Amino acid sequence: MLKWKANGKILRVKELNVFNLSPPPRYRLARAPLAQALVQVRFPFIARLQSAEAIAPIQDRLKDRYPYMNHRQEISLQMSSGPQTGVSSELVWELSNDDGWIVVIGSGSATLAVGSSYFGFDDFAERFQQVLSILADEAKIARCDRLGTRYLSIAENPPGKDNGWQKWFQPELTGWASSKIIKNSASCDLAMSQVHLRSEPDWRFSAIAPEIRAIVQHGLVPAGSGIPGLPPITTNSLSYILGSDLYVESPQPFDVISLHEQFGVLHSEIDAFFRWSLTKLGEEHFGLEEL
Repeated sequence: MLKWKANGKILRVKELNVFNLSPPPRYRLARAPLAQALVQVRFPFIARLQSAEAIAPIQDRLKDRYPYMNHRQEISLQMSSGPQTGVSSELVWELSNDDGWIVVIGSGSATLAVGSSYFGFDDFAERFQQVLSILADEAKIARCDRLGTRYLSIAENPPGKDNGWQKWFQPELTGWASSKIIKNSASCDLAMSQVHLRSEPDWRFSAIAPEIRAIVQHGLVPAGSGIPGLPPITTNSLSYILGSDLYVESPQPFDVISLHEQFGVLHSEIDAFFRWSLTKLGEEHFGLEEL
């Protein structure tokens, strides 16, 4: 059950904001399909974060965990209602380590991402809180405009068994592409769905944002499919993917403790949805054990 701190008291939360689910009991997976987890905070543009002079003290405080740093130009198209489109370029700093952890800091955002080295939410949240604290101290960020997190799972089918995905996930997620309407002699190569949700927040978010938004992508993709991420991922074989994004987009103070707690609530939504997504055969396949 999710615990939420308010006015120094720990409250137990029974309901979620977006999904009609209860937070599940704690569990772990022996063969977790998690391919990537990331959390991002966006803030008003800070021009000096483009300079090596400004990023140096941030790098110094993060170097024990993320000893390597590179920089690159990110180019994006700015679409307009007229005949012209603009192109913007931004210098971003990427700090990393040998275990696959990445911190990307730009002039208006900071992202923490990890792949197979994900050890658990507590570790992930503590690392995120560290990044927030250093940004607050060194960059003097006053406002957060958006807080979001994304968890991407990729379940590869065993060799010679193209229909394993049909048995691991709930029928609401596998859809008619896994039903008996398709002949046994036929096989599915691609079946993707994307659902956008928005929900009025409960008391934990009502003073921060007018709504909580979610984007859920799920379906089957062939080998060699490119999946956006940090870094992007390419599937090695026929795979079922489940990507869940939850975010709040509204100006609020850049309060490290509050943002850390909000991240915990968003994660609990994703965690409950993933736990629900597994069938009994899926629990067995991924080695689920309740703690």
